Amino acid sequence: MKNDNLYITFSIGDYQINILKFTYECQTWNTPSHAHSSNSYEIHYIPKGKGTLISNQCSYELYPNILYTTGPHIEHQQYSDSDDPTYEYCIYLRIEKAHDTKKNSSENAIIEPFLHYPFWYGKDCAKLQATLEAIYQEFSAPGSAATIMLRALFMQFLVKILRNYEPASNAAITYIPIPLVKAYILIEDSFLLEYDTITLNELSRRLGLSTRQTSRILFNRYGQNFLQKRTEARMAAAVTFLKEGKLSISEISDRLGYSYPNHFHTAFKNYYKMTVSEYKQNILQI
Repeated sequence: MKNDNLYITFSIGDYQINILKFTYECQTWNTPSHAHSSNSYEIHYIPKGKGTLISNQCSYELYPNILYTTGPHIEHQQYSDSDDPTYEYCIYLRIEKAHDTKKNSSENAIIEPFLHYPFWYGKDCAKLQATLEAIYQEFSAPGSAATIMLRALFMQFLVKILRNYEPASNAAITYIPIPLVKAYILIEDSFLLEYDTITLNELSRRLGLSTRQTSRILFNRYGQNFLQKRTEARMAAAVTFLKEGKLSISEISDRLGYSYPNHFHTAFKNYYKMTVSEYKQNILQI
């Protein structure tokens, strides 16, 4: 199941939580390295299967009852065990602070530990799976009160997430206007899933913006122009293909959208400051 056209909102204290995507899938593929923009969080729960999470050059084992959160600008990639692939619930949300803050200190104290940890990994101790299964069932057979029920279930889900977190100090966040919320999901998915074919013109068309406006958004959010962002996505995918070891260099070059293998070799060396062979030997050790 994949539902990426959500806009379910609720508030905790001065913070508005926007649920924008819910998926439950068997991870039969490997996810290239990527990161999310400001105020964006992805919560992952593994009910079964095995895999590996890599973030900040550290490796984390994935197995049943593992929960992890990747917040703003946290680079992460995920590999699934080919013999026992992970199943994963994934919820994408954004958290924004209201302009007219109520200074509800007791409720703010509940949500702020979540904001304090842009990356969190560990075992769930709040029985998340039951709530996730209820959300899944509500999507599978929605009734007339589905929106109200889903809002209540997602609020319950977030409260259970917060019970997994220890209290921490406040964290500063940046306000992003509501009209741009879904634009950032579209941008991130375009680079993650279509790194081989996406163009600035096509991305701009999808956003309903000019190429100049799109370029400005990319620079303001990610500090990169379009070509830099696409190259980053292609190189992350290249490393995933190299690690899997199933494709030849020519096949990888073609998958990434390069016309000739030597173009891929040049781009790879410019990005990683070493050849493909050197990377395999020194980094992947294969």
